[in-house]
Amino acid sequence: MSWKNKSWIASVLAAVGLLFIFTGTDEETVINHQESKFIKETEELISALSAGNTEVTKLTPKRTDYNQTAPQPSLYPTENISAQASEDNISTSFESTPQVKQPIAPDWKNILDVFLQGNASPKEFINSLSLENWKDARDALALAYEEEKLTPSKNFQERFWMKVGEIGGEAVAKELLMDSDPAFSKILKGWAKGDPQEMFDYYTGLDLTSHEIQNYLDKTNSREIPLMDQFSSGMIDEILRNSNGKIGNTQVETANDLIDHFLEKDKKKAESLMREFTERVTKGRDKDTLKQWVSGYKEPELQAGTAQRVIESGVFDKNPLEAVEFANSLESTKAKRSALSSAYARLAGGVNGHDPNITAAELNKMENGWQRDFALNGFAHGLVHRDPEAAIQWANSISNEGFRKVVTKNVTKRINAEVLPRLNSQGASKN
Repeated sequence: MSWKNKSWIASVLAAVGLLFIFTGTDEETVINHQESKFIKETEELISALSAGNTEVTKLTPKRTDYNQTAPQPSLYPTENISAQASEDNISTSFESTPQVKQPIAPDWKNILDVFLQGNASPKEFINSLSLENWKDARDALALAYEEEKLTPSKNFQERFWMKVGEIGGEAVAKELLMDSDPAFSKILKGWAKGDPQEMFDYYTGLDLTSHEIQNYLDKTNSREIPLMDQFSSGMIDEILRNSNGKIGNTQVETANDLIDHFLEKDKKKAESLMREFTERVTKGRDKDTLKQWVSGYKEPELQAGTAQRVIESGVFDKNPLEAVEFANSLESTKAKRSALSSAYARLAGGVNGHDPNITAAELNKMENGWQRDFALNGFAHGLVHRDPEAAIQWANSISNEGFRKVVTKNVTKRINAEVLPRLNSQGASKN
């Protein structure tokens, strides 16, 4: 049966009134680094300045003029799309008579100075960014953080990189990816806002198994699923951007069309899009409605994506064991696997006062098999922040060798990216 069962969608929307205000989320899906310095806070997003070298590489802009208010292209597959790049016309003038003058600081620098003095909003500085100055601005911010002239702010950093994505698009993305710069994942939402069609085309053709992507993931302690979800989040935001945050028939059908396109070409990407769309749907919805939402999708990838996000939304947290029951009730084996991992991650996290030791004892009694393995996957990930050493031990107890290697690698990446920097920062502050 087609996953786009419009009659089912219409009945659900009519029955439960699936028309609600969407509140955006800036939930972090990538690594968090130290809070004391900008370079470490942004997960080494700031490349080190070469000693004595202040020259900034200029990227060729995708568009001759960037205008945020201009109509954006449709987020759909197109044929024979060609990118037309304009060239920078650089004119240099010299004084006819030699004289010594103090260099005039560019506008963005003046605006930044005023902002650092507390006399301007960050919006003015963010809006002053361009293809020509974003690297200089990034380096100036790095210095400001080093000199403690600017209070660390996750929101400010996110706004900075989102603007870089808007103005830089594919050109900046490719450069950051080539350099294995963690900022690559940070600019994706901005890219989707600035040129959604360009990002759609790029992501459609992106091979996540390529050496370039795998090298980026290894060097940045990143993981494939969160990276896909960053792309998906930007595209889903675009679907909702002109709907005043409401999700109704139009938004569901548009999302279904987008997911359907990827379902035919790359099921992993379709599952990622389903996760991100479901995350928006879960807001304000009750448990029974969300169970219906999950059961309405029969394709394994789509049911897996919906089930994972519904459990992660916390709708079962009052009785976290109910999430396990829900996972086992799903028709698709793939969906059961994802749901079990999500459910046991909540249990390991101790939601609603649950004692993870009780779950640990139950896991030790379970027979080896895929159900225990996926429960262990979730349990290990859920322990990353609470007890990283135990997380590794549980991951190593997975019976399937191939799956065990994947899980231990991912858990290790999370510890390196999310736990160790925090511990190092605490140690440094004590000294």
